[in-house]
Amino acid sequence: MAEVIPFCGIRYNTGQVPGISAVVTPPYDVIDAAAQQKFYERHPYNVIRLEYGQQFPTDDNTDNRYTRAARDYRDWQRIGVLQQEQSAAIYLQEQLFQANGAWFKRTGFFARVALEEYASGRIRPHEETLSKPKADRYALLAACRANFSPVFSYYEDAGLTLEADFNRVKAAPPQLDITDDDGVRHRLWVITDPGIHQLLTATFRDRSLYIADGHHRYETALNYYHAEQDPWASHLLMYLVNTSDPGLVILPTHRIVHSLANYDLNLFKEGLLQDFTVERIALPAPGQAHKLLDKHRQSGHTVLAMVTPEPAAYLLTLNDDARVRQLAPLMSCAWCSLDVAGLQVLILQKLLGLQQEQLSQQENLTYTRDETEALQAVTGGQAQLSFILNPTRIEQVTAVAAAGDKMPQKSTYFYPKILTGLVINDLMSP
Repeated sequence: MAEVIPFCGIRYNTGQVPGISAVVTPPYDVIDAAAQQKFYERHPYNVIRLEYGQQFPTDDNTDNRYTRAARDYRDWQRIGVLQQEQSAAIYLQEQLFQANGAWFKRTGFFARVALEEYASGRIRPHEETLSKPKADRYALLAACRANFSPVFSYYEDAGLTLEADFNRVKAAPPQLDITDDDGVRHRLWVITDPGIHQLLTATFRDRSLYIADGHHRYETALNYYHAEQDPWASHLLMYLVNTSDPGLVILPTHRIVHSLANYDLNLFKEGLLQDFTVERIALPAPGQAHKLLDKHRQSGHTVLAMVTPEPAAYLLTLNDDARVRQLAPLMSCAWCSLDVAGLQVLILQKLLGLQQEQLSQQENLTYTRDETEALQAVTGGQAQLSFILNPTRIEQVTAVAAAGDKMPQKSTYFYPKILTGLVINDLMSP
């Protein structure tokens, strides 16, 4: 079903840039202004100048972050800082990392994937997108005609069709071996073997792909392809992982509620009793809430940890899973079974009165992956409530996407992120 093919990628020339770790970055959407400046200062050829350039008061239609990115991209190719692969390839990557105190190894690969409308079922999303990020990515794509960072997707192959070949490739030394700022080790192999290419392309003819991270980039590429009628733009860069890979880790994103008007904590707690069993617990020690939640999720019910300014913590267990479906009748059973859906529908919307627009604009809600930050935001007086969640399981993400639904924003955090700058897909290259 999905068309997955090799391509002649563009990579940093290690002869001119021997320290590749100095020129790659995380994806643009996790880079704040301080990190952007750090990457600018780290190396004159850092990919930040292409993927997420700085803006200046003097910017105009002829000189702006997008025109500068296009100029630097072509200049770096001309002087040999970036060079194109001589033969079509797929790019196998192994990441070694820690999460929640355990070590993991994740194997995936970079390839070109044909753009498809979601309605085809070949490419399935799971999250909503916002217009502002897509406008930014569109302007960059139009100026540079290249994908500097991939869309991260996954696929289902319990038969491990490709793994034997991948393991043979990994027995040889990689073309790249670096460690990033988060301590994640990245190893990259360039696979030019036509036999593996043919097996890979055939493997995906009867499979759908599920977008894990990069919905804005995917939809931007699709919009650009249709708007420009550019045949070169029919494919984009993807990083693909098998759901059977033991390193496919999803971390939770916790919610911090602040700046609510006319908010009464006692009335709110009374309201919770309509749908939840509320158990007061000791304030979790830093990094310990996830162990408590994981233990209680075995019941199969939605379970959340809530922190209040009393200071106190509570375990919230949903009494009747059908309650979410009653208030969100248009959503699938898969969507309604999500912990984050129960939180959004029964607490954020029903009890706190936050509407979808407020949630989308994050007017009274912020997100964090750090449970200690979620706890301290309330106990330190910066927030009114925080909710600590279990991670969404990969089978839940797949079920929601297969049902044609999209999760609430920030429902998943696939870890680790894929570095920008390891491989570039130039739309005009073979």
